[in-house]
Amino acid sequence: MKIYKAKTCCYALLMTTGLMLSAAAVGADSIGKDETVAASLPDSLKASGTLRIAIPDVGKPLAYKEGGELKGMDVELAKGVAAVMGLKADVHLVPFAAALAGLQAKKYDISYGEFYVTAERLKVADFVTNWQDYSSFLVAKSKQFKPKTLKEICGRKVGAMAGSAELATLKSAVDKCSDQAPVISAFASVNQAILALNSHRVDGVLINRGGAQEAIHMDAGLDASGEIGGGPTATAVARNDDSEKMLTALKAAYDALIKDGAYMQILKNNDTAYGAVKSAEIYKQGSTPPSYSFN
Repeated sequence: MKIYKAKTCCYALLMTTGLMLSAAAVGADSIGKDETVAASLPDSLKASGTLRIAIPDVGKPLAYKEGGELKGMDVELAKGVAAVMGLKADVHLVPFAAALAGLQAKKYDISYGEFYVTAERLKVADFVTNWQDYSSFLVAKSKQFKPKTLKEICGRKVGAMAGSAELATLKSAVDKCSDQAPVISAFASVNQAILALNSHRVDGVLINRGGAQEAIHMDAGLDASGEIGGGPTATAVARNDDSEKMLTALKAAYDALIKDGAYMQILKNNDTAYGAVKSAEIYKQGSTPPSYSFN
């Protein structure tokens, strides 16, 4: 049996294979401890009772502030994972480019950010997949520039988030331009990127589909174009003496959330159900990264 905290009063007991909470009730705030997952944690985390979590400030729908409160899919997943582990979620909002460095500096145990798992990133951290995504160009509706492929950025001014896979993708496309190379900008936040787009300092911003979708909800003058790359995204895990147990525990936490339906409800809460996965996968030093196709 699973134990969930009821939002209004005491506790509700749910059979994993039977009665589930209603869609409105299942969410990060209603998830309780899973004893099997908690037992698999490293001793250091059992002793501290706290999971230190970095969440990059990448905007809606993944992580954003509203009314002074931190919200988004990554925020809800982070709280859900900590709850299943029986730990307190100690959340820190950080720039995307600082997330992996913070893990290396032992400031955090895990970091969100929906990382693509690459050979370069596997040099400094381990990963557990929890979602999947692809990228699109965020563009102005009023402009004719609606790129479908990377070939179309030649001679254009384009940008992406600093430290992101999208930025690396844009840079990798430069050598494929036989005539005029693109001018590429890196932005610290989605809001900065949108400001640059609306002020015509860039023609397009390569961004994850969810981020593009949310930007369009907020600004009817924006549009999304193309499906660039794509594949599994992951939570990063600090590489230290606790790595092996932490990877096992994090995968178990995600799989428990997926099995009980709370995972899907969290995604639905944030309009990100298009990227749902059926199970979590571990990638560590020596693993072969997933294949991400870019066009």
